[in-house]
Amino acid sequence: MSENVQADRADTGPAPSAPTPSITAASSLALRDIPIPDYCDVVIVPTRGVAETDPRVWADAIFSHENTPLRKRGMLAVRDEAIRLFDMVPPPAKQYVVDEVVGGEALIRDDDEKLSVRIGVALLPGGELLQVTTAVKYRSVRGRIAFAPRRLMHASAVNTLARRAPTTLRRRSMAAGAPVPTVTGQAARRALGRPSAAS
Repeated sequence: MSENVQADRADTGPAPSAPTPSITAASSLALRDIPIPDYCDVVIVPTRGVAETDPRVWADAIFSHENTPLRKRGMLAVRDEAIRLFDMVPPPAKQYVVDEVVGGEALIRDDDEKLSVRIGVALLPGGELLQVTTAVKYRSVRGRIAFAPRRLMHASAVNTLARRAPTTLRRRSMAAGAPVPTVTGQAARRALGRPSAAS
């Protein structure tokens, strides 16, 4: 009797364990181009009710000069004035331009001889969260050295710029004389049976 029980237990084997969920990398155009970056960060911030659906517009707002904090703008102005006093030519302000848009994400490429940089700006499903993914690949030892001080504050700086972007979009809309569409405003119009601004 005991031999039969032992044989049955041997046939069935150990009890199956619960399946472990598979973990996949975050989806971003930045990681498509640089799948194994030397440096990477992902910043997710709320859109604060702004219902803009074009990731190109968000990317432009995040990295525009007007979105830069006043403190940093003041430091740049002081630097440029000091350079002017010594009859030197100030370096041009860096301007990020969107190179590609796929679905709900805009991709910025910023490459030089030392670094390959990809920045993806995406609206997450629902339109209430904005994701900024940065991937950096060093092309040389000089690139690693040049990026070393930036990596200490990069995520914090991008977080600040992304959080300021909704205010920048509202300011631009007011300057153009048109109200910026908001998530709450669209919901209220739908509830009242009125057409939304986008339709």
